Amino acid sequence: MTTRNYHRQDCPIAFALSIVGDQWTVLLIRDVLSGVRRFEELQKRLGVSRNLLTRRLKQLVTDGLLIRRQMPGSRRHAYWPTPKCMALRPAILALAEWGQSWRGDAEGSRVEITETHSGKAVGVRFCRLEDGQEVNPEKISVERVARSR
Repeated sequence: MTTRNYHRQDCPIAFALSIVGDQWTVLLIRDVLSGVRRFEELQKRLGVSRNLLTRRLKQLVTDGLLIRRQMPGSRRHAYWPTPKCMALRPAILALAEWGQSWRGDAEGSRVEITETHSGKAVGVRFCRLEDGQEVNPEKISVERVARSR
């Protein structure tokens, strides 16, 4: 989707950016994940041109992140997140937490992430996959591992 050539980069981050790295795309995904479905609503919330929004939505459908469905009793369509899109939710929420921490604008809008049932605050954290125990971010290592041929 992006005009940048990430395809030469053998990296999962570059792959992700090749799909969601264009201007407005992450914010568009944010809004669809939060329940905004109709073109007009998306355009109003984002303030993006109709042409650009049309291109982004069409590409997200092509990439398998959104499904375009006709609204019952109407000629209009709505956009729904696919499982592939829903899998981006932790990354989007991690960006929200990071932006909120480092924005420096205490007066601006905030994002509150809460558990639906209890209403208690939750956050995106690292945890061990085997037992779910939280791990301090300073105590993890990340390395790129070459594909075995």
